[in-house]
Amino acid sequence: MITFHETVDIAERLADFLKSASELDTALKDATEDLAGFLSMMKFSHEKGFKDADEALQYIDNVLIPQLLGIRDSLEAGTEAHLKRLNTASDLAERLKVRLQMLRDGAASDLLG
Repeated sequence: MITFHETVDIAERLADFLKSASELDTALKDATEDLAGFLSMMKFSHEKGFKDADEALQYIDNVLIPQLLGIRDSLEAGTEAHLKRLNTASDLAERLKVRLQMLRDGAASDLLG
């Protein structure tokens, strides 16, 4: 059975879940900025003129790898929950679509009881 109240409830929940899109956009922009900074660090490593391979490896181990791991962790933390909410929104939208198609196709009497 489908009611107008249930349809409105799904639409409201869907709108709430879709707010994650803008939050996800912000997280991705932050990650893009972080990656630009990482690129600068990589360029610096080419221009620095390390004395030997050990010094270059030390820079990689102490600077580049921690920075890259931080970007990865930040990206994961900033996107995971929002992606879950968007997946939930997709599921809700699909259920709403099916219900509305059934109403459109004349199955309203079956749904309304």
